[in-house]
Amino acid sequence: MKKLILLTVAFLNTLIVSANIGGFKTFVPKNDNYQKVEVNIEPKSINNIVKFIGYNSDQFYTYSDYDNKNSKIIVVIFKIFTDEVICVLTDDTVKSINKKEVKNYLFGFNLKEELSAYNIENALKDGIENKSLTKEFLSEVFHKEISGNSIIINEIGYELTFNNEVLNNYKPSDGLNKWAKMWKNESPSTFLKYKEAASRYWDDENSVLNEVNIQADAFSNVPNGYQNEYIPLHKNPDGTINFKMLLVTHYTKDIKLSEFKEINHGRYELSNEFNDKDNYKRTTYRLNNTLYTFDENGDFVNSYSSH
Repeated sequence: MKKLILLTVAFLNTLIVSANIGGFKTFVPKNDNYQKVEVNIEPKSINNIVKFIGYNSDQFYTYSDYDNKNSKIIVVIFKIFTDEVICVLTDDTVKSINKKEVKNYLFGFNLKEELSAYNIENALKDGIENKSLTKEFLSEVFHKEISGNSIIINEIGYELTFNNEVLNNYKPSDGLNKWAKMWKNESPSTFLKYKEAASRYWDDENSVLNEVNIQADAFSNVPNGYQNEYIPLHKNPDGTINFKMLLVTHYTKDIKLSEFKEINHGRYELSNEFNDKDNYKRTTYRLNNTLYTFDENGDFVNSYSSH
């Protein structure tokens, strides 16, 4: 299994111990090839090695091909958000490596596939928390001058905001949350299906994207994903699945009536409305084959499937 890892100090130290590595050799790009550097620092954790080279823990990430049992390369370290190699760590027995060997090791690496929106947001959050992503550094990363207090970076799909030359906020530049971005990047057919479904009921782009965001976020919380046992109960006529209502119906996810109407705009119908002898009002709506009841304050009471 190939895996890209956004670094944390604790994980890096664990990685070294669990790999039973006696030591690293460190090679950095030099004149279109790789040159060994002596890292005079202890302990030789990955964080410390890269810090020795000149980067803090929020400015890089690693890639390891765990399926490649024959390579002497242990990990390739990249500048964050890019495929620019900072250094390569090898078995301590290695005397030299060349560009071809590194290229072969990275055969399965794909920046777009590996660096997901989830990882991007985690990296941005860490940078903000640690005040470690400066305007100067990110200008270097994205090869563009950041002269004002904010800039849209199309390469990652976010608008970055700075205060005192340091990153202090971010927001999606395309209106998509991280889970919808993952759909768009990793499963474009799914993203398009949900966007087309929402477009049948909404006239404005913001509402369409909001619905896609809601469903993508809900999907990220559905136990067992597409293998969830309740999916057949929440399949829409267009083939999409209402993941949000699946969570409400089967996993005690609370919902207000106003949210219910927004999420299911144009797809629900009034089923029943009554007041009991104490003037306690309840209203029930039908959505596909499930009934949802709300009280007079718009609070969710219960649901019932007619299947």
